[in-house]
Amino acid sequence: MTCEHATPWGGMPFFKGQVLFPPHQTTPMQREDCIELGYIAKAHGVRGQVKAVFDVMDLRDYAGEKHFYLAKGEEPLFRLSVKTFQITGDKSALITFAEVTDRNGAEDLRGHTLFFPEAELPALPEGHFYYFEVIGFQIVDENLGQLGTVKGFQESVAQDILVMDYLDREVLIPVTDEFVGLADLEAGTLQTRLPEGLLELYME
Repeated sequence: MTCEHATPWGGMPFFKGQVLFPPHQTTPMQREDCIELGYIAKAHGVRGQVKAVFDVMDLRDYAGEKHFYLAKGEEPLFRLSVKTFQITGDKSALITFAEVTDRNGAEDLRGHTLFFPEAELPALPEGHFYYFEVIGFQIVDENLGQLGTVKGFQESVAQDILVMDYLDREVLIPVTDEFVGLADLEAGTLQTRLPEGLLELYME
């Protein structure tokens, strides 16, 4: 089976004539309601399996999911059902989608971005957070009080980095239990305990 994209009424994609969205769903999933998980890197084998590369903290959080949404460029998102999910590395997995049964269909998915609805993300313990949830949050340090705001995160092999916007400068804070604490999602604040002298390095 090959993956054929079309845009009939309402912008709802089809897959070989099969509507991917439930009959009662009148509009497709929107990007603003999802987070990006990664992308389809290439086809694997001849039975429709694909290799996906993820940009998440713990790939195991998504190993049991039953579906993902995909899109290429600005095309509408469409949903595929997960048949098998095999983790092959810290950031990679082999996925078999129920709707894709041969290599041609898998090749058609190359370069597609993987999305997942925010509303369906695994629940976290109180105070814990997903990176996207705290963008723009006020940083409140245990010793220094209110500082700047969370501008974003940088991920690396060694450790992730929180980027704080502080007095028109970017301050890089290692994301470790020692330096970054809990978030108050209702108050919009994130606790930190910055190492002594860190701010001064960026103010010189």
